[in-house]
Amino acid sequence: MLTVLHEKAPHAKILAVGYPTVIPKDTAKCTYNNWEQFASITPGDLDWLRKDVLEPLNKAIGKSAGNHAAASFVDLYDSSRNHSVCDTSKWVDGIFTRFPDQLALVHPNAKGHRKAADHVSAALLNAVG
Repeated sequence: MLTVLHEKAPHAKILAVGYPTVIPKDTAKCTYNNWEQFASITPGDLDWLRKDVLEPLNKAIGKSAGNHAAASFVDLYDSSRNHSVCDTSKWVDGIFTRFPDQLALVHPNAKGHRKAADHVSAALLNAVG
């Protein structure tokens, strides 16, 4: 995809933005059957999702960006550690922001968007010099 973008806009600066920390390293922080976290996804499955899906996905995005001179990777993962769905100071809401009437579907909340915007704007300013 980055190759096609570069072909269509050869002078464009491309920012590939990774995913934030959604699942904590210590899944014991997550409360089973809590719909404002991950509902009934077990700690073992959360570990699998983090180690075998989210972290490899971020690595693939970073590697893809690294293979293109005009692309930069914006890493949100490291800066959002300790701010997962299950952390007290979370930047990502779980399945619900507030159960049962505010559906979030595991997306950044206002703090998470602000932190992501800070990283993306810094990367953009760096990319354009």
